[in-house]
Amino acid sequence: MVNEDTIKKRIAALESDIKVMTNTIQEIDAKKQEAIANLNALHGAKQQCESFLKELDNDDQTASAVAGS
Repeated sequence: MVNEDTIKKRIAALESDIKVMTNTIQEIDAKKQEAIANLNALHGAKQQCESFLKELDNDDQTASAVAGS
């Protein structure tokens, strides 16, 4: 049979579960933000490598042009 005490105990259990879930969501959000930051860093590193390749290509074309003169 359901009584006031049973309902209050259930409310207390639910409040505890809510706190745990809230903390879990905060931890997941922090991990997501860290993952996004890491992804942005990887994209930046890739862009830098592509820039280096472009510079190398420009240097090779300049050297070929000078050698052909």
